[in-house]
Amino acid sequence: MSHARDIRRQIESIGKTRQITEAMRRIAYVKMVHARQRAESLRPYARALLRVVARLMRVERDYVPALMQVRPERRVGLIVVSTDRGLCGALNARLLALCQQQIDQWQSRQCEFSITAIGSRGAQALARAGHVPQAEATRIGDVPDLDVEALLGAISVPLHQFLAGEIDAIHVASNHFVNALTHQPALLRFAPFDPALAPGLPGAPPGGVAVDYLYEPDPHTVIDGVLLRYVETGILRAIIENVACEHCARMTAMQAASDNAGRLIDELTRRYHKTRQEAITRELAEITGGAQALQDQ
Repeated sequence: MSHARDIRRQIESIGKTRQITEAMRRIAYVKMVHARQRAESLRPYARALLRVVARLMRVERDYVPALMQVRPERRVGLIVVSTDRGLCGALNARLLALCQQQIDQWQSRQCEFSITAIGSRGAQALARAGHVPQAEATRIGDVPDLDVEALLGAISVPLHQFLAGEIDAIHVASNHFVNALTHQPALLRFAPFDPALAPGLPGAPPGGVAVDYLYEPDPHTVIDGVLLRYVETGILRAIIENVACEHCARMTAMQAASDNAGRLIDELTRRYHKTRQEAITRELAEITGGAQALQDQ
């Protein structure tokens, strides 16, 4: 019966683990919904910024903003957006594999690169690989509504380097949120700003001429400022979407863990009943044998 007691203790232990994983799944679901709402709330703001930039660029057609100046990529900046915690499946592993593949391509072309890490998991993995980030921001999922100032502080490092001509391009690696069950790692170029990423920038309005603004202090400064804010908003949106992907991946991983725990409990329960039945049968056989031996005497 000692073996049966061991199995029963295993069943109780796995049952407690399943309670924890189920609670974590429910918490991840609530956080995922909140993060998705935050990502969607940025879209109207980004669209409004884009309309302002498009209207300004229609008027100032001969001006090329600093964020749209294309240079040969000899020095690049990479912003890696990862998670701060684990238990989210292969979310970080797939993203970091994509980053390493791109880094290998840059190194093969003798291209210098600098890394900005958003999230401790990516920062630690990159440091182990020998790529120490020049700036990083962590605990992004623990701050209510995100600490935007801390994030923009880390993001501003590669942006200022690009505007100063110290790097020729900025790439952002993050997980793209598709739906609650689908998320894909993506590596996109955010600077120099590609008009293809924003339809209608620039372009003449159909059937008319755009009305000019009153600028303060001057049109070029306003265009640079608004375009910079649009790029910052795009990067911030990628970070928020990555947070949503983290909670989706954790929700899926905890669901799988709960299902595996349930199957293991069922298997151990059958083994427990079989072991207990064998023990009872053995005891009955011993009693019957003993009674038969007494009768034979």
